[in-house]
Amino acid sequence: MKIATLKALARSVVLESLRRKDLWVVAILGFLIILAAGTLGFFGFDGLQVFAKDLAVTVVGLFSTIIAVLTSFRLIPDEIRNRTLYPLLSRPISRIELLVGKLIGSIVVTWMSFIILCGLTAIALEIFQVQFTVIMLQYVLMKMLGLAVVCSISMAMSIYLTPNAAATLAFIIAFGAPMITRALTMSAPTVDVGTRTLYSVLNGVLPQTQLFDLGGRAVYPNWSPVPIWILGFLLAYAVVYSSAMLGLGWLKFRKQAI
Repeated sequence: MKIATLKALARSVVLESLRRKDLWVVAILGFLIILAAGTLGFFGFDGLQVFAKDLAVTVVGLFSTIIAVLTSFRLIPDEIRNRTLYPLLSRPISRIELLVGKLIGSIVVTWMSFIILCGLTAIALEIFQVQFTVIMLQYVLMKMLGLAVVCSISMAMSIYLTPNAAATLAFIIAFGAPMITRALTMSAPTVDVGTRTLYSVLNGVLPQTQLFDLGGRAVYPNWSPVPIWILGFLLAYAVVYSSAMLGLGWLKFRKQAI
C-alpha cells in the first residue's frame, strides 16, 4: 500500500466532514455540556465531583460513539451513490487501499470530534474543581481505540447492507454488545457444554467494546492507573479486530459490481 495514497484518501474524508460541518455539531454539543455544567454549579453542585465526572464520561461516550457510526457508515455508499468512486478506482488505487484510506479518515474525524468534546468537557469539569488524574488520560486513550473499532464495524456493515440497515446494526452492536456478552457470560454456567461452547464463540465474535471504557475507573478518585501491559493488550485487540472487520468488508467489496 502507498502511504501517500492512504493519506490522500483519509484527507478527503476529513475535508468532507468539514464541508458537512459535522465538527460544528460537536462544538455545539460541547457548548451545551459547558452550559449544563455551569447551571449545575450555579445551583450548588460544586462539591459533586463524582457526579460531574460520571455525567461527563457518559455524555462524551454516548456522543462520540454516535459520531463514529454516522461518520463511517456512509463513506462507501456515498461514493457509489455520488459516482465519485469511478474516478477514484480509475487511478492506480486498489480497492483495499480505498477501504483502508476511508477507514483511517473516519477514525481521524471521530478522534477529532472526541478530542473536541473532551476538551470542552474538561473546561466544564473545571467548574467543579475536578482534579485530573492519570486514569482520566488512560480513559481518553482507550476510548479512542474503542471508537476505532466502532468505525471499522460500521464501515464493514455498510458494504454488506443498505446504509440505514448498516447504521442501525452498527448502533445495536456498539451499544448492545456489552450487554449481550455480559448476559452470555452470566448464563454460561447454567447451560450444557454445547451451548456453552456456542456462547464462547459468540463472545469471541462480538466486539468487546466495554473493555476500552475506563469511565468507571476515571469517575472515582481511588482507582490506580491501569497497568501498561493491559493497555498494550487492548491496543493489540483493537488492531486485530479492526483489521478483521476491514478484511470482512474487503471480501465483499473486492468482487462487488459497481
